[in-house]
Amino acid sequence: MIPLPTDPIRKEHLELLPHIHEMEQAAVEVTGWNHEVASDRLHQIVHFLEGHLLPHAVAEEEILYPAIDEAMGAPNATGTMRIDHDEIATRVRRLRHTTSAALDTWPDQERIAGIVRGLSALAAIVLLHFRKEEEVLLAVLDSVLTVEEAQALLESMDPDHPNHP
Repeated sequence: MIPLPTDPIRKEHLELLPHIHEMEQAAVEVTGWNHEVASDRLHQIVHFLEGHLLPHAVAEEEILYPAIDEAMGAPNATGTMRIDHDEIATRVRRLRHTTSAALDTWPDQERIAGIVRGLSALAAIVLLHFRKEEEVLLAVLDSVLTVEEAQALLESMDPDHPNHP
């Protein structure tokens, strides 16, 4: 298969996917967890979301989306994707609060049901968001960027990179 310029960005999504699938699995299993397991697993999920997924979204908005907007010649071509990010961030905050409240009253079934809904919805939104990026937006970049330009774009998305905003 011929490599695409955006393969490194797609690879990053592949590295995030197991965490998203873990959220789906947690939504199925959480009702059977004791307080200790629930606390450990849910805190790990929230930590991943706040420490990895949301910063990934910020980097996309600061670096990747402007490049896509420019390539498409439309200043807000990625506007719907930014709305996805807003919804994801809102749902991450809600999950953090729901988790905290549920752990305080574990095993309150109504609060656990809120966690199940939160995990399921968030995983679905993120998976759909990734699909839209990969099948539509990254295809735009593949048509205009070289492998080297796409790699430089990805590197500048790293918060430790000197050119990161």
